[in-house]
Amino acid sequence: MNDKPSKYPFSKKWAAELESDGHVQISTFFLENYHRLKPYSLTHGEAMFIVHLMQHKWGAEAPYPGYKTIAKRMGVSDKTARRLAKSLEDKKYLVREVREANTNRFHLIKLMAALVGLKKTTKPKERK
Repeated sequence: MNDKPSKYPFSKKWAAELESDGHVQISTFFLENYHRLKPYSLTHGEAMFIVHLMQHKWGAEAPYPGYKTIAKRMGVSDKTARRLAKSLEDKKYLVREVREANTNRFHLIKLMAALVGLKKTTKPKERK
């Protein structure tokens, strides 16, 4: 465990009062380039759906939040959350593993591969 204080503590970037609620680690490359993915770019709603999935991704395992949870956090209907997942699946960036009597698992391997592929073909100047 690293006990060394962070050079960039949460309280300096956000409000200290918000730290106890946790935070999500998101790739900067994803944030800056989701709209440039090939062959299909992501919409803002799809990107936010991914951000909410990442809130439930703690390691290599696929996240498995319920649609109602994501919908509530996004401020959209359950139907809209399902539509966003279906759209990501149609674009081949998301694989939904349907589980009986349990929430779906959302596999993001294809999205990660698309992002890595884009990064390999993007010059550093173009990344931002």
